[in-house]
Amino acid sequence: MEDAALPEDLAQALEETGAQAGWDSYSDALRADALAWIDAARTTTARSKRVDDVARFAGKGLPPTPFQ
Repeated sequence: MEDAALPEDLAQALEETGAQAGWDSYSDALRADALAWIDAARTTTARSKRVDDVARFAGKGLPPTPFQ
């Protein structure tokens, strides 16, 4: 998956946390599932929390919370 496909908020969070390598190590299926999970958030607060979750766990080399 190309960087251009990343939503701006997720790309910024990955950059700020230094988690891009973790994100890049995810399988295509996991990245697609994580993006769908983020996009399914009903509020901006929920979306922000999901973006933070993905960036935090990617930085640790782990899948996001709902995929563990």
